[in-house]
Amino acid sequence: MKKINSQLLSLFLFSWLIHSTVLAQYKDHRNRHVDSLEHVLATNPPEGAELRKIYGDLAAGYMQINTEKSMEYSRKRIALSLPLNLLGNLVNSYHVLSINFIGISQYDSAMIYLDKALEETERMKHYPEKYDETQIDDGFSKIYGDIGNVYNVQGKYLDAIAYYQKALKIFEKNDWKESQTVAYSNIGEMYRAMDNYLQAEINFLKADSLAQITGDLLHIAGSKFYLGYLYLLTNDYAKALQYAKIAHDYNVSHPEEEGFAIAETLNLLSEIYLEGYDDDQRAEEYVLQALSLLDEIIISKDKAISLRILSAIYLKRGQWRQAVQTALNALTTDDSEPANILALYEILSKSYSHQGNAVKADEYFNKHKTLQSSWSTKNYQSAIREMEVIYETEKKEMEIERGQMEIESQQRIIARQNMQRRLLAAGVIVCGVMLAMLWYMLRLRNRRNRALAEINLTKDKFFNIISHDLKNPAISQRDALQVLVNNAPAWDAETLADYHGELLKSADEQVELIMNLLSWSKLQTGRMTFTPETFVLSDLLPNLSLIRKMAENKHITLTIQIPENTLITADSNLLATVIRNLLTNAVKFTSYGGQVTLSVKPTADNTYSFTVSDTGTGMSEKRLQTLFRLDSAHSQRGTAGEQGSGLGLIVCRELLEKHGTTLHVESEEGKGSKFWFKISPP
Repeated sequence: MKKINSQLLSLFLFSWLIHSTVLAQYKDHRNRHVDSLEHVLATNPPEGAELRKIYGDLAAGYMQINTEKSMEYSRKRIALSLPLNLLGNLVNSYHVLSINFIGISQYDSAMIYLDKALEETERMKHYPEKYDETQIDDGFSKIYGDIGNVYNVQGKYLDAIAYYQKALKIFEKNDWKESQTVAYSNIGEMYRAMDNYLQAEINFLKADSLAQITGDLLHIAGSKFYLGYLYLLTNDYAKALQYAKIAHDYNVSHPEEEGFAIAETLNLLSEIYLEGYDDDQRAEEYVLQALSLLDEIIISKDKAISLRILSAIYLKRGQWRQAVQTALNALTTDDSEPANILALYEILSKSYSHQGNAVKADEYFNKHKTLQSSWSTKNYQSAIREMEVIYETEKKEMEIERGQMEIESQQRIIARQNMQRRLLAAGVIVCGVMLAMLWYMLRLRNRRNRALAEINLTKDKFFNIISHDLKNPAISQRDALQVLVNNAPAWDAETLADYHGELLKSADEQVELIMNLLSWSKLQTGRMTFTPETFVLSDLLPNLSLIRKMAENKHITLTIQIPENTLITADSNLLATVIRNLLTNAVKFTSYGGQVTLSVKPTADNTYSFTVSDTGTGMSEKRLQTLFRLDSAHSQRGTAGEQGSGLGLIVCRELLEKHGTTLHVESEEGKGSKFWFKISPP
């Protein structure tokens, strides 16, 4: 009877599985008042979206009442939704049709509509404005679950596991723990059906753990139910009883749940007491309670199971007549489950034999034998497939092991010859390592020398700026002041004003150089802080007054083009330094009467483009290639003799790199220059 009970277990658990994964999805729909909806259609039929909704509600509402009507309304909804490309409606309707076909065991038709539902769900990805990722994931997971259910009832357990695992990945991605609980339970049941009790237990325990986390008592009861039957099969009756009682206590304390769930736990308890504890009295008590419940809710399959258990109790007690009557009653109640029928044939054969009715005993023995043969063929198909996978795996492992043994044998035969080769190879390796180390040391020395050369170039340039670009203007200022002191009494006011203006111009150039030197030294030593903030760009413009004065002195038209209330995110001080340096350079190298423009414009990549352009002297290609190299930077006077160090542009580039952007330059000798960069908005 143990092997028969193993087969019957899939019947018990699949009814629980369907309750968890299919019926639960439409539990609310079953309670809809289909009569009132039919009345609306008959008296005042709506149009458009409302009509499609009523068709959908009726399709779902009839699903557990009238399969034909459920299919009829699903097809009507599809007919209205196809021309409008309403993918959500199509997915739902195809799904409802597939569930109806599952309910009447037309699995090929169910798969056709599940495939259609998958296609429409895939199409939903192309309309993100209508269907979000969560909605699409929900659609995929439900369809994967039902495809798994179809493969389950067909005995294709490995295929069922594959689709349950697809659904599980979606549940884990979205952290839908309750759905994960159901998926792990379904996967565990598939492994149990293949007699892989270890994997079954692992998955059932995962389901139980998740149910405890969510606190969903329905799922807790379901996971305990699964574990109870699993431990019954592995003869761990204490654990089986423990988990079965937890599941039963939950169902009894929640009368709002389905009555058949209580009946199933009662059947489980009955099996445990009958087989594990040899307590037919307690077993009979539980199975009679199950029958009483099933009489009220009229579920023939579960009632047939209860009657089969009761007939087994009578057989155990030697009550042959009651065993025969109960078993025959079970057969007339429901004959759709081969596993249950198989067990009843065995009970009838034994009972008739004990009664001395050899004809009947042989009749049911032969029926049992015939059904056993066809049932075994069907049941073992998936087992054969799993065995093929195991066989191929073991075959590969054996080939690897055999190859290793051959290698080891060959190694022992040529061990002495290899010893000399190893010694020679070791010598070569040692020499190679020494050469590699020598090469590496030489490479490090060359790197160090190059680094020192770069440092020396930087140092030389730095001291050149200090000794020449900074020292010479200071000496010139001192000499000019000496001339002013000596000649001031003899000069008129206009001459003095011109001379003072030249002195101020020289001082401004020195201040500019010193500011660039300070910025550059802070950048090199890592002391330049970067503090981005959001501000209105026009707030920087008051800091450009000095540049405006420089432009006026050379009669240069300075144009500022910034959209009103332009908000950007940057370090305002650093950005002001960049803009000031670029504009100063532009004015410096633009002739009298020229033009300098600062423009800020939004771009297609959602940034703002800052451009400083001029009509000045421009630069040669050779000059452009060394523009940002410190070792190549050199003093170059402006169109009015303004002094420069070549350091300002280098500072600009490094300040912009802190903003994650780059300074670009376009220039042609004699035709002016354009410097530009991008800054992101807030």
